[in-house]
Amino acid sequence: MQINFSPIRTQLILSFCLLALIPASIMGIYATQTTTDALRKQELNIQAGIVKSFNRHLETFFASTQNDLVFLSQSQPLNYYLSRHSQNSPTLEKARQAVEEEFLVFSRRSQGRYYQIRYLDETGQEIVRIDADELNSQVIAPAQLQNKAHRDYFQETMQLLDKEILVSPLELNQENGKIEVPHKPVIRYATPVYYPDRQPAGIVIINVDASQFLSSLGNTWLVDQDGYYLAHPESDKLWGSPRDLNSGYSLAQDYPNLMPTISELTKGFISTEQNIFTFLRVSIQKSGFWYLITQRSNDDMLPKINTFRINFGMILVVVLLIALIIALFMSRRITNPIEHLSHIVKQVAAGNGQARAKVEQLNEFGTLGKELNAMLEVINASEKALQKSTQEAKAASLAKIQFLAGMSHELRTPLNAIIGYGEMLQEEIDALGKADLSSDIEKIYLSGKNLLHTINDILDISKIEAGKIELYTETFYLPNMVDNIVQTLQPLLTNNQETLEVHYAEGLGEMHTDLIKLRQVILKLLSNASKFNEHRETIFLEVLNEKTEDEKEWIIFRIQDHGVGMNDEQKQQLFQLLSQHDRSSIEQYGGLVIIHHFVEMLGGTICIESELGKGSTFTVRLPAFITPSVQPPLSRASTDIGILEEGSMVLVIDDDQQVRYVLENYLSKLGYQVEVADSGEEGLRLAKKLLPDIITSDVMMPKMDGWEVLSHLKADPELASIPVIMLSMIDEKNVAYSLGASDYLTKPVTRENLLKVLQKYHFSYNESARLIMTIDDDVVNRDLVARMLRKEGFRVCKVEDGRVALNAIQKKRPDLVLLDLQMQEIDGFEFSAKLHQLDDSIPIVILSAKDITVEDRLRLAHVAGIFQKGSYSRDELVALVNKLLTVDSSMGL
Repeated sequence: MQINFSPIRTQLILSFCLLALIPASIMGIYATQTTTDALRKQELNIQAGIVKSFNRHLETFFASTQNDLVFLSQSQPLNYYLSRHSQNSPTLEKARQAVEEEFLVFSRRSQGRYYQIRYLDETGQEIVRIDADELNSQVIAPAQLQNKAHRDYFQETMQLLDKEILVSPLELNQENGKIEVPHKPVIRYATPVYYPDRQPAGIVIINVDASQFLSSLGNTWLVDQDGYYLAHPESDKLWGSPRDLNSGYSLAQDYPNLMPTISELTKGFISTEQNIFTFLRVSIQKSGFWYLITQRSNDDMLPKINTFRINFGMILVVVLLIALIIALFMSRRITNPIEHLSHIVKQVAAGNGQARAKVEQLNEFGTLGKELNAMLEVINASEKALQKSTQEAKAASLAKIQFLAGMSHELRTPLNAIIGYGEMLQEEIDALGKADLSSDIEKIYLSGKNLLHTINDILDISKIEAGKIELYTETFYLPNMVDNIVQTLQPLLTNNQETLEVHYAEGLGEMHTDLIKLRQVILKLLSNASKFNEHRETIFLEVLNEKTEDEKEWIIFRIQDHGVGMNDEQKQQLFQLLSQHDRSSIEQYGGLVIIHHFVEMLGGTICIESELGKGSTFTVRLPAFITPSVQPPLSRASTDIGILEEGSMVLVIDDDQQVRYVLENYLSKLGYQVEVADSGEEGLRLAKKLLPDIITSDVMMPKMDGWEVLSHLKADPELASIPVIMLSMIDEKNVAYSLGASDYLTKPVTRENLLKVLQKYHFSYNESARLIMTIDDDVVNRDLVARMLRKEGFRVCKVEDGRVALNAIQKKRPDLVLLDLQMQEIDGFEFSAKLHQLDDSIPIVILSAKDITVEDRLRLAHVAGIFQKGSYSRDELVALVNKLLTVDSSMGL
């Protein structure tokens, strides 16, 4: 049978042989030169593995001992005994006996590992002592208990802080000042304990029998940091330190040159003419360190080294000669065509699309060159088509984005007038007592609001398809957000005669995510539950938190209703309704497509459990803290937040006459002076002339738009401190805040939204009343406290962060400050300290959800009172405020 080899295949076979021989030759030369080191390294690795294995054994031993000590020091019988130390003798004795029983049971379970377990009181007197060996554990009678106040381990442990652990040196045990015979190596683990009033109550100490793990080391040496042997095959060299047998035997005595080198390193190998030493430093908690050392003789490796050198050297010399001859013959024939093809590929990669390979051979290299040229022709054609498609896609995407922006403006502009005038007419008709007309106007107003929600959903879906939805993350207190949602839904629930039950998990705290999108998700799900709750049964909202094995925190929202429910087909299509043609389903559930997308953007999941005719349960699972890959700037300007008084001046800048009229009407009825400007230029002129207290500005205006107006305002030192609220049809908060805006409202602007923003900068104008400043970054808590105090006749200034409050106090001094502790920028601790330096006569009352520790109270020693949010009544707060203001008035007189 004849086997035909093509030229290229023959070349490849020979090339593979060559590629195998060359590395083998190199490895052979290297192995011949380094055989001794290689075998020595192998032996060292074996010895290092032995040392590391013993080290892991020691670490496990130490860790388990510390855990046992912590268990005993925190045991219930001991805590009970400490809590009864001041009571009568019978009660105290029973408690002591319970401690003895607890320690005895533990000693028996340890099977002789701890041959002493003791509790010593603060005077050093042994109160409980259990002695044990491998067979038995016994309680030492009180008459035989000793006082150990003079021992170092007692004195050092009493100096430790709470939960710190003392680990004594490994030494021979002593009783009554003498070393026990037979010798008993011991390590003592001790930790302080305290009475309930945090006064020192003594120590709990375990004497660990070290003989078990020392005997397990075999031929491995264990040396302390001073060089004395703790474990060694020759027993007469053990325990040579002065604190033990004081025989003087040590590593430094046997190997004078070895100890200085080992003491400078934590691990390694040391070779001498006769031996190889492998060592590893073992750190002992607050008690220095030991060294694990193994010894290996060089003579054990010589026979293997010599045999390997002779045999391997002869083989590699022959192989190397053959491989060199083949390499000289084959290199040119194989590398030339490959180098040519490589050169063509590099030219194409550099941008030369016209480069082509020269086909000079009829073998596989020639075929490869032809295929390469054909592929380059196809690539050129595909690239031209791709460029054309890309240009068309960019043009289509730009047209879609422009259409979205135009549609947003065109749809919302007339709605702004409908909703604004509807609200104004409703108020005027209510004032005239025309109830019949009021209901008709309310229908117009509500229809406008519903149309706005529908348009917003359509625009959100369009933004999702265009990929223009962005996250704006912030940190907020989760219960407050849920309370705010409940307040928002209350009118709908009342109108539908429904009830909503909310259940919180314990310890529900802060969350860092996109607050606006999260509120939209929960509001939409609750609104849907109300919409399909035909039997008007109770709707349930449950908020839970959980922590996974990777320590990641999750928040779970569960909304349950007893409405119409869904069948399996509806559930499967619920979040893909945009691709369906069932118009009724889109009208009912289209908003859930947006909700599903928002949940995925927030890094979570949404699922549904539903049964037709019995209701549905939606479960949203979100991470408690998210960090978007690109975070737009969403922080308000830090230097331009002012504080309004009722009757202050507001400048309205907008080119739309209807918008100017609606805003002027809103603001006038709220008690403000209003000036209007129909252009950016006129707005800047009036701002410099009038120096208003706050400015609202439209974004989309001819000639000079709102962004340019905002830039001019912030660039003028005289106007830079005036708060600016931007109004726009398009949600561009990130642009507004990055340019220095104080707040941002999306048109159409309602009275409630405008009032909510203005209240951030608002004083009550009853100047005869005492002024109280409440500082809290949570708007719900801020408004709640403000309402409570205003009902009592106080003026209230609401501020959302400490930095703004300090600036405001320097302009207008309050009579009392109500302060939250957990705020961004400047927290309550820092604010109270700065206010105390600025004006220590202003009383401060803390209202915080934080658990106040002893350390916190020391930092807040100068405050007048501390309340835990949710645990105080309105009467208690008002009583303290009246008391502090009365004291302040009497001192002023």
